[in-house]
Amino acid sequence: MVRVRTTSALVAAVAAVLVWAAAPAAQQFGSITFPTSGAPGAQEAFLTGVKALHNFQFDEAAVAFQAAQKADPNFAMAYWGEAMSHNHPLWAQQDIPKAKAVLDRLAPTHEARLAKAKLPKEKALLEAMQTLYFSAGDKLARDIAYANQMARLYEQYSDDHEIGTFYALSLLGSVRPGDAGFRRQALAASIAGKIFAANPKHPGAAHFVIHAFDDPDHAPLALDAANAYAKIAPSAAHALHMPSHIYVQRGMWQQVALSNIDAYKAAVDLNAKLKLPEGREDFHTLGWLGYANLMLGKFDEAKKNVEAARAAADRNPNAANIRDGYLGMRARHIQETAQWEKLALPPAPAAAAAGGEHAGMPGMAMPGNAMGVSEGAASWVYIVGVSAAKLGDMATAEAAEAQLKGFRERAAAGPNAYAARPHAIREQELGAIIRWAKGQKDEALAFAKRATEVEVTMAAPSGPPDPIKPAFELYGELLAEAGRDKEAAAAFEQALLRTPNRTPSVKGLQKVQAKLGTSM
Repeated sequence: MVRVRTTSALVAAVAAVLVWAAAPAAQQFGSITFPTSGAPGAQEAFLTGVKALHNFQFDEAAVAFQAAQKADPNFAMAYWGEAMSHNHPLWAQQDIPKAKAVLDRLAPTHEARLAKAKLPKEKALLEAMQTLYFSAGDKLARDIAYANQMARLYEQYSDDHEIGTFYALSLLGSVRPGDAGFRRQALAASIAGKIFAANPKHPGAAHFVIHAFDDPDHAPLALDAANAYAKIAPSAAHALHMPSHIYVQRGMWQQVALSNIDAYKAAVDLNAKLKLPEGREDFHTLGWLGYANLMLGKFDEAKKNVEAARAAADRNPNAANIRDGYLGMRARHIQETAQWEKLALPPAPAAAAAGGEHAGMPGMAMPGNAMGVSEGAASWVYIVGVSAAKLGDMATAEAAEAQLKGFRERAAAGPNAYAARPHAIREQELGAIIRWAKGQKDEALAFAKRATEVEVTMAAPSGPPDPIKPAFELYGELLAEAGRDKEAAAAFEQALLRTPNRTPSVKGLQKVQAKLGTSM
């Protein structure tokens, strides 16, 4: 059934278009060339929409494409663009009803929509979008089919920067956590990098180079793109944030903080401008800012970041994603500052339905992993258990351990077993901390080692670590406390390969190396 806009939604949409039309020059989203068949009066808004798509400013993209439709009601690509704003490739999100409602405004059938596309390339892009939204299979199957179709389109238009950029994104959008190999990321980076070299102000090229190389091993290859991207699109909150993906992978904490100060302000301003809900890009950047301040030892500043998250949760008492985002930030703050508190353990949730195509953005304050427990909620149960163990409250600590076990078991039984691995790490880590507090040191070390064995099966974190305590770091700390300094040094070194320059691992390694008479 097609969803229809309510009167209030129509008013809001019209108002948003007028906001865009009133100040288009204020939006600095980069520079692209994308010839189309649209009327001259629709071109500026259309190009703004495409650049907004490249910057993942999906709300602003929709507004710009609506302005292009107003200028040229039969401009097929303006409807293509608005429909594409409802697909968020790297988060495996897609809102099919909203996309279909947009396309139905152009024409009621795919064939009729194709007839309104005046150029062969426009028809090809509409065909590819039809595959992305309406082909058989689940979201992953459609993403792969779409990427294959974009590959054929790229072969035909190999010098077209926009076709190349959307093809690179389609490759990245077909990658899922736990996938082996780096072939798709490398191909996406090669395409985006070629475009970036030809047009150093292309927002999508810089953006997707960063996403392709967003891991400790490849991040040095994206440093030029990271340094450039915020200057390319200074009006885009996501563009202001994205350099910090590479800075985190390089352990450049001051740069991470500065990027997210700017990005957080831009996200809050955009929420106010377009009357968007809190708890999306704003919470994402606030969480990263808090983490950077913790790594810099600016605990008072980090506490202010947590308090800002709490204020948002208080303003939105019915928003689970904001509550869980706040809890995740608070849990990380407690972990990094070791300011243990007596905390209430939330009730164990009932088994939840598996997350699907509308799952939340990884690393963001949104619900929806494979068992319906967000990263923030799981981190909170973990830190309640850790705090309890540190304060001698073993009953609460063991109850938290049991909850984490339940999270792992239910996730493992779901359609995405990879999602069970972070829960397994938290469970083993808390088990280690409980047994260490009880004086069962050999058992504790066995638990901590098992956590590292799970961690090495996972990709390195794309941002602040999740779980919030890296397993090799905890293992190194316990080994150091046990006087096994050589083994501790090896564990810390392994931790720093996954989370470069992470402050607790650096300090832990320096401490054991000083005892061993060696140095970093």
